[in-house]
Amino acid sequence: MTGSRDRRLKVCFVIPSLAGGGAERVAVQVLNALDDDRWERSMYLFARSGPFLGDVAPAVRLESAGTSSRVGRWRGLRCFVRRARPDVVVAFLSYLSVLTATRAARVGTRVIFDVETPVSAFLTDSEYRWSGRWNRRLFSAAMRIGCALADLIVATSRGVAEDLVDSFGAPSARVHVVPNPVDLPAVAAAAQEPLDRTMQALWKPPVIVAAGRLAEAKNYPLLIDAFALLRERMPASLFILGKGDEESALRRMIQVRGLADVVHLCGFQTNPWKYIARADVFALTSRYEGFGNVVVEAMACGVPIVATSSPGTRDIVSPGVDGLLVERHEPAAVADALARVLTDGDLRTRMIETARRKVERYRIESVALTYDRVLTEALA
Repeated sequence: MTGSRDRRLKVCFVIPSLAGGGAERVAVQVLNALDDDRWERSMYLFARSGPFLGDVAPAVRLESAGTSSRVGRWRGLRCFVRRARPDVVVAFLSYLSVLTATRAARVGTRVIFDVETPVSAFLTDSEYRWSGRWNRRLFSAAMRIGCALADLIVATSRGVAEDLVDSFGAPSARVHVVPNPVDLPAVAAAAQEPLDRTMQALWKPPVIVAAGRLAEAKNYPLLIDAFALLRERMPASLFILGKGDEESALRRMIQVRGLADVVHLCGFQTNPWKYIARADVFALTSRYEGFGNVVVEAMACGVPIVATSSPGTRDIVSPGVDGLLVERHEPAAVADALARVLTDGDLRTRMIETARRKVERYRIESVALTYDRVLTEALA
């Protein structure tokens, strides 16, 4: 295979939309970073919407279904694949729809699944419609079929890969672990921006920052309960960045525990890194994470990490070396970890220095090269 323009390989990333989630951001970043001399790139959306639309590189061909009908979207993708004849399609979400539509096009296109979350944990999350008993069975059956028929599978962490193999019968030889990329220069630049005056007035060290959707999976009640216990030992402030369906319940919880003056729900922030970079510790108390981009971003900002143990965080954090992992998802355990980081200056310094070196492996350029190898293997 040569790098000449007329013999570029065709790759298409397929995703429902470019809504502001982790999978959507990863899809855009990786596709943008693939070598333009080697790959003719396209992206197919079931719905042309989402805040990441403007981030798609001009050289990437952007196509969409133009209909809200599921059948219409499936047919639209099949027609696109038949017309554009990509060598390989990478499915982010909607795996079985992408697989069957691509196979139905009958043009020999290979199919890769990109799985960003431990599917077994996802199926127990009440936020999603698949959490119902019969829906879980249906989704599980479809996932088993998809894992058997996909040409390759990319899992964002070893835990996600193991779940696919153990729970859904994915052939281990066809599952590749590829971490999510992080735009380290962008994070570093954004972290330098100042806080506005309102936030500066509330910023009373030591400060703990958390970031992510206000959703059940992120388990903010655990963090708030742990913070209440921490406050019995030492003064501290907590800033939570994000919005979601759990906001009202969290506000009530904060009021009931008498923490309204020291726990601040800051809503969605276009630049969360300027908050994270000024924190004394970054906390993540999710029930599960497929990867945890925000953990890598916090490391890049030079902030110590306290995170609950899950498939994604176990791949990123080396306990006691560049952060602390809490195995027991309980308030006392989280509070102990936060107190340890906040009171041990030598430990903090070591963690920060080690973490800054580790994050280099997550640079977009490095991750894109790994994707290139996986795409090439699918075509071999």
